[in-house]
Amino acid sequence: MLLAAAILIAAPNPDIVPLKEKPSRAFSVVLPSETWQAVGSTFAIPHSGGEGFAVRPAGEGLEIDTDGDGAFDRVVEGVLDEDTGVRSGYTVLVGERASGTRLRYGLRLRNEGKGWQWSVGGSVTGRIGDLKVAVIDMDGDGVYGEVGQDALVLGSSENAAYLSETLVVGETVHSLTVARDGSQLTLGAYDGPLGVLEVTAGLEADARLLKAIVRSVDGKHSFDLARLGEEPRLPIGRYRLHGALLGLGDARVEVLEGRMRPIEVTASADTTLTWGGPTKAEFEFERAGGEVAFDPNRVWWYGAAGEEYRGWAPIGKSPEFTIKERKLGTELKKALFPGSC
Repeated sequence: MLLAAAILIAAPNPDIVPLKEKPSRAFSVVLPSETWQAVGSTFAIPHSGGEGFAVRPAGEGLEIDTDGDGAFDRVVEGVLDEDTGVRSGYTVLVGERASGTRLRYGLRLRNEGKGWQWSVGGSVTGRIGDLKVAVIDMDGDGVYGEVGQDALVLGSSENAAYLSETLVVGETVHSLTVARDGSQLTLGAYDGPLGVLEVTAGLEADARLLKAIVRSVDGKHSFDLARLGEEPRLPIGRYRLHGALLGLGDARVEVLEGRMRPIEVTASADTTLTWGGPTKAEFEFERAGGEVAFDPNRVWWYGAAGEEYRGWAPIGKSPEFTIKERKLGTELKKALFPGSC
């Protein structure tokens, strides 16, 4: 018994990082699975005074009980974007949580012509050493710390990964838990087996990797590998590419999983994802008599690992598309992107 007590006393305590709720009117975090919900009669964010904050239509806008005391105290009319026809606004719900912590919950509001919708417009933030960390209530239920349902940003990035059971800081993998009221996060020692997943060395592209969000098949782990440097060590398992982003100057290309198979990360050998070029294009065309109609907007691009590229317009000389008769191999037409030579 004395030995057990001595071991218990000697064991290191996990690190506790205080978090503070931070609404943001200029919320610009790119969430891995953004949720917009229809505005009903209540914003269902629990607080010490009830299960939500009342809201009702007011002309073209909304009237809101922002402090949950039962009285409407603010009207949000929003700002109309003449180009898109979308009316957008913002508000902050304030009060106290049942746990006794302060509540300041930011809401983004929009009306695209079919009624008002809302999504989260803030986060809880803190610092792990000199590194900023932000947790976002991505599913909008007012509860933080839900693995796979909420999101997390580490450092100065604006690209969030799913909230995970683990967090990589530098070369260390920590276990991670976040309090339901968002008041703190706890880092502990992660003692599971680790492996290396390298995504930059095997990328064939004349562009910079801005983000590479992966998520384990079991939903327990998620990371932005573009932020973790070379040869990042992760919990072993099977991962999927949730989404990546390439940048060349001001141009951005979105990368989706497409036809990629899950990526196996093992403790026995490093894993390098071979992706990017050479790319393959699949496209649609319509044939009417001797004429072939080719639509450059109906082209799908796939990379070496089966990943799909969207928003890509080749810079400079266009690729040449040759349309042939399937059985005979007879060339029907060559096509280029408009404006190319």
